[in-house]
Amino acid sequence: MKAFALILPISALAVSACTYSTHGPAEHRSVESAGMVASKTVHVGGDAEFAGMFVRADGEVGDDLSLEGMSVRSNADVGGDLYAAGARIRFTGSVAGRARVEGALIHLDGQFGERLEVTGARMTIDGRVEGESRIHGARMELRARFEGPVTVIGEGTNDEGNGRAILSGYFAEPLTVCAAEIDIERSAHFAGGLTLITDDRVANMPGDATLEALNGRDCERVL
Repeated sequence: MKAFALILPISALAVSACTYSTHGPAEHRSVESAGMVASKTVHVGGDAEFAGMFVRADGEVGDDLSLEGMSVRSNADVGGDLYAAGARIRFTGSVAGRARVEGALIHLDGQFGERLEVTGARMTIDGRVEGESRIHGARMELRARFEGPVTVIGEGTNDEGNGRAILSGYFAEPLTVCAAEIDIERSAHFAGGLTLITDDRVANMPGDATLEALNGRDCERVL
């Protein structure tokens, strides 16, 4: 994906020794951690920022959580917004606010309260999303329960093994998918309507779904 080059320069922030600092009053304390390995279980009322080659953040964060690294893992309960960027990302916590995730390999299995934006090469999204979702990737598997509207943008072609969206979750609101290849698993449920933009035949397509020909267009320009 064209945007991936923006993710990797974070490695330049990593230093050999980990640093950890806190600031603010006790009831609204914020923390920052940076280093080759930035790993901590935190319980803070304010913000938390982690940056390094290998990032691990667990615990509770009252406001916003920012995670940047080559390998990022987190099982944190976030009261505000989440931002995560890296080559490999795994998040299994909860986010009350908005979540923006950018990476190459992404696995999400959490609870997301507001808007979810995911940009990646290969991703699996599980758990529950209450708000709107916008998902952009080369190979995407959507297993979650999506309560809000969902837009899925596939990048790449079948010849490259990319541009594939696999739908197996629950979609309560309108779902729009543009991809070179779309697979609908039997476990998928569409309660709010389904629009598919593709040139390939789609198996298990509901009878009330709308099918539009892609005709060689770029999905990024379509949606």
